[in-house]
Amino acid sequence: MPHRRKPPHLISPAYEDNGLFKAPVRKVTVALVPQMTRNYRQYVVVRGFVEPNIEVAVIFAGRRAKMLAPLEAQLRKRLFRAKAITPQWDQAALDSATLIVSIEGSWRPRFERDPAGWETRSYHLMAARWTIIDDTGLSHTAGEGPVRSDVPREMV
Repeated sequence: MPHRRKPPHLISPAYEDNGLFKAPVRKVTVALVPQMTRNYRQYVVVRGFVEPNIEVAVIFAGRRAKMLAPLEAQLRKRLFRAKAITPQWDQAALDSATLIVSIEGSWRPRFERDPAGWETRSYHLMAARWTIIDDTGLSHTAGEGPVRSDVPREMV
């Protein structure tokens, strides 16, 4: 099977954003947990919660994954602080070490088969721009709004 992906130097911001942000961009407040991974495309995936108990995966994709240093530093601070004050470290303690982030992004559906064989749908939040408030009360915005292009994806 031939490799279908374009080399990174040929991908324009408009081409990338047309593939990432297919649904309207919305502003969402998410409580991020200091639990991050990278997927096979090297997108950063962070676990979080919208509302008190709805778990979501927030994905920082493409060029935005390179802009995460301040966010990662704040999440690490929360993790170390929570570990220092929690004698029995467990999943509940990790889930309580959250960072509230305002994210402009697009919801993407994800379908998975559960153990019983039923298709279940969950959502990922593709982050375009995000704002965090540090310990001193200053807000920091990173990322960038989606670049829109009316040109078909094949032409960009």
